[in-house]
Amino acid sequence: MKPTLRKNMLLALFVAAFGAGTAFAGDPPVSPTSGVIQVSLPPSVTSALAVPFAKSVPIGGKITSVSGTTLGVDQTLTPGALTNHSIYIATQVDPAAAGAYGRMVRITGNTATEITTETAITPVVGDGFDIIENHTLESLFGAAPSTVALTTGSSLALSDVVYIENGGVFTGYWHRSGQGWRLQSDSTGTGPSQNAVSIPYGKGVLVARKGGTRTVTIAGESLTGRFRPVTAGSGATNLLNNVFSVDTTLGTSGIDPFITKGSSATLSDVLYIESGGVFTGYWRKNTGNWYLESDTTGTGATQNSVPIQPGKALLFKDRGAAGFAFPQPFKS
Repeated sequence: MKPTLRKNMLLALFVAAFGAGTAFAGDPPVSPTSGVIQVSLPPSVTSALAVPFAKSVPIGGKITSVSGTTLGVDQTLTPGALTNHSIYIATQVDPAAAGAYGRMVRITGNTATEITTETAITPVVGDGFDIIENHTLESLFGAAPSTVALTTGSSLALSDVVYIENGGVFTGYWHRSGQGWRLQSDSTGTGPSQNAVSIPYGKGVLVARKGGTRTVTIAGESLTGRFRPVTAGSGATNLLNNVFSVDTTLGTSGIDPFITKGSSATLSDVLYIESGGVFTGYWRKNTGNWYLESDTTGTGATQNSVPIQPGKALLFKDRGAAGFAFPQPFKS
């Protein structure tokens, strides 16, 4: 799969690659940029689809206070309005602090001046933030009576299935023709609509195809700084978004400081990259190279040059507490 980049996306990539510079201090590296990407999904396989563009980035500002999952902000918000949003910490004003630069976490509630997050993060007062409006099943793939990007049918057996992960648990959804999105467990589609189910910006989606090749168009706004989605540890498998539209490789991506490394595959995080419906696992040995998951002790050929392509989400088995992060721009 090689995504198609349109002209305005190429402009966004130019800004991200040449305008970002070093992203510390108190200013975001680059303001969110608009763009669109088209991703081709092959038939009869399960593809890992990234969502590089948020539905919108409506609000930005500074953090004014930090208390567990409660973050004070310098913007006046509409209480209770951020029901399908996440917060992204865009800067690190104090490099000496642990900080939360790049952290992306869902918002569970808000007042006029405070945001409550699903998971506690540790920004410092003065850090910049962006509010991200997440896509939904309807906004990303369409829903009746509008055109739907995927194969739909009168029952689950005739329709593509989209899987969204939360805390290591995958939930499936399908679109009933002329009706709307339904839970996979609702195999006849008689239950309530799932059109408004959120696809958090930190997450990609798995698409299990039943029909022919389809192209999904994703439009919106992208981020250009470090990206640190929340992961579930203890060996849970996470489906992580790849929000960047630049090719990189395992060896040059710069993700190695943010993952758990060990002397064997069983002691290390494992990153799964999908190509043509085949998921291949890779782990980073504590001696500094990437290896196939099947090469359990890291004695075979190194895999540093394996590509990570835009438009592809990543499955990530998190065995430690280091979490995961993409720096940006990628190391060269």
